[in-house]
Amino acid sequence: MGKATHATGPGPAVSNDVQRSEAAVELSHLVSALWKLMVRATPAHASMPVLESQVSILRTLVAAGPMAPAAVADELRLARSTVSNLVRDLVDDGLIERRPSASDRRSVLLAPTVHGHAVLQRFREERVRVVDAALAAVPPQEMDRLSAALPALETLLAEFERMADEATGHTPG
Repeated sequence: MGKATHATGPGPAVSNDVQRSEAAVELSHLVSALWKLMVRATPAHASMPVLESQVSILRTLVAAGPMAPAAVADELRLARSTVSNLVRDLVDDGLIERRPSASDRRSVLLAPTVHGHAVLQRFREERVRVVDAALAAVPPQEMDRLSAALPALETLLAEFERMADEATGHTPG
């Protein structure tokens, strides 16, 4: 059984496997570069935690509300000792706080502070403005292509999530 091919323009047909491999290389570079530059171009990035894993903890707590450190570690698929170290810095920066658990006074819950909520919200708003400004410079034909690619990127995101769950033994739910 031969490989499926498709035409890519005036040149010869390219196999789907070759096209996929080339797209994987290009996409892995572009996604990383887009994220890094988008964050750097966002004025509020200076007030955000330095490490992406710290930002993930803050986002998780803002979205879910107070959580036990072990639950945060499980949710983010991080080692508990790693979360403990990251939390220390987030607490020192006033972005999250430790609270005694109402159900078990020996346990602690992590919760975002008002300052943590505000920092994350300001970053999100400024990031949207930065992306909107960058998209304003994209020619209309390219904007149409970007918009048309969004469903495929959402499918790709879901596949990465499935792969991450499988690799870490995490059961979605």
